[in-house]
Amino acid sequence: MKLITKFIIAINLTLFAYQSHGDDEAAAASATGSVTAPAKGAPKSAQANSQLRVLHIAIHKHGFDPADIKKLGLAGMKDLYTKHGAGNFRDHGDLLVKGHSLEDAIAYGEFLRDGKSLDEAKAAHADKYADPSLLIKEAEILALSRYGSTYSKTAQFTSALTLAKSLLTDKAITSSLGSPISVSSLTGGYNLAFIRLLSAYGALGSNGEALATSVLGSDYSGYSNESAISSLLKSSSSDYLTYLSTLTGERTFKDEDISSSVLGIPLSQVNLVAGSTITLGQTGGTPSEVDVSSHLLKASSTSDRKVLVVGAAKDLKVAGDIRFKNSNIAEDHALVLGAADDVFINGTTRQATKEDVDAKLASEVGESITEASNIEYTGSNLGIGSGDTGKDSMYLVNTNIQTGGNLAVGSLGTINITSANFSVGMANSSTSDPDNVYIYANELIDIDTLAFSGRVDDIYMESKTIHLKNTIFPATSEVMLRSQAGSLHIQNSSTDIKVGGVNFYQVTHQGISSSYLADSDFQGANGHINSNSVMPNGIPYIRVRAQ
Repeated sequence: MKLITKFIIAINLTLFAYQSHGDDEAAAASATGSVTAPAKGAPKSAQANSQLRVLHIAIHKHGFDPADIKKLGLAGMKDLYTKHGAGNFRDHGDLLVKGHSLEDAIAYGEFLRDGKSLDEAKAAHADKYADPSLLIKEAEILALSRYGSTYSKTAQFTSALTLAKSLLTDKAITSSLGSPISVSSLTGGYNLAFIRLLSAYGALGSNGEALATSVLGSDYSGYSNESAISSLLKSSSSDYLTYLSTLTGERTFKDEDISSSVLGIPLSQVNLVAGSTITLGQTGGTPSEVDVSSHLLKASSTSDRKVLVVGAAKDLKVAGDIRFKNSNIAEDHALVLGAADDVFINGTTRQATKEDVDAKLASEVGESITEASNIEYTGSNLGIGSGDTGKDSMYLVNTNIQTGGNLAVGSLGTINITSANFSVGMANSSTSDPDNVYIYANELIDIDTLAFSGRVDDIYMESKTIHLKNTIFPATSEVMLRSQAGSLHIQNSSTDIKVGGVNFYQVTHQGISSSYLADSDFQGANGHINSNSVMPNGIPYIRVRAQ
């Protein structure tokens, strides 16, 4: 991994409360790209507490509404529950006795109805579970059940919930970010309870507890319950590099990289705009513009470099074109758009109107028109990251992503790119150094039709498996492709894929030829394969290496 990619991941680690929301599904290597991102249901949720299942059966198996259940009472429901395997009915009924609402119990239990998977429940009930307040309530129940011996609802979690609700609400960004927060501002309340609430909410992901234990000590024993979050954190992003393998499951930094100043950003210089699900831009074709200049001012020294993170604890989506404006074009800062769960930057499809036909955008009324959802950053470095470990963790579809400097795209799962263009180096003069594109995924980089423009220098991709189709590398680009085995496979079908290798189908490098790349264009053994053609500096146009 190049340092810019590592830098983005390191910054995400410093904000570990918004990391890696993994699902129960193992990361799978999909063999084909997708023209559109899959239909997205509600934000992912921690699985409903088992105590809620019995109440749910009463509603969905027997058709009782809340009024019916209240009339029958808990004792009157016992036989019905027992028939469905609820031998521990007394424990289940404790939810109502302890004051949890029946309506909430019914809602949470929906995730387990008829043995459905969590993904199926989300897709079928997207509107019902899009309200983050339901998920926060569920997280409270789960956290209290998990840590009941050390926390009380009336003390620690009252304070923690206040903080959670202020951060974990849905946010739409069209003209203003609002006021970012810094770690130094998180000084009040029962913050270990807050972190445990985030874990139950799902914002720490499948490895969240292991990560929190690594950072904060076994059972968070190194700190008192009242410790401020600001007191729990270390001083620099570089202090968290050793925890990366805990988060990813395996990938980490090489020793020679750890000392790089690129990776050492003081946490006092990192600001966060937080939300549960964050939507950028707006539908209807009206572009949005957000000025971030005041948050990413020119650095006076290395220690003054700044990072602004727009971070979703669940999903990050783009509804329409959005432009982030920054008068500072020096490469001394980064704007990061990220999600602990999934990132969806995908164009929308609509039916053509008469106006579209008159404008020659369509041949007839009713024809499907796909409109891109584009992101532009006029400053320098832009990072886009997903903390999910699944195959749907990131979709960049029908989109143009443009930045003044370098572009880094990363995911702990799979990156799916279809019909996209990446443009870099747009803020710098023609005499300055060109800029780079970095793409990293833990499991799979799956690309179908990606173009590069602007002032492109290095293009770096790394994943266990890389699958490139209908992709053109510009003549100026030095391309490094790193996969698990470092093998190269020129495929005859767009669906053929060798797991662990680099797969090409109709891929072109304009510095080598206008024709599709073939086996005869390369030499070397697995782990060290080079293109026969080299750049003016003697470096091969394309290099394939093992991780």
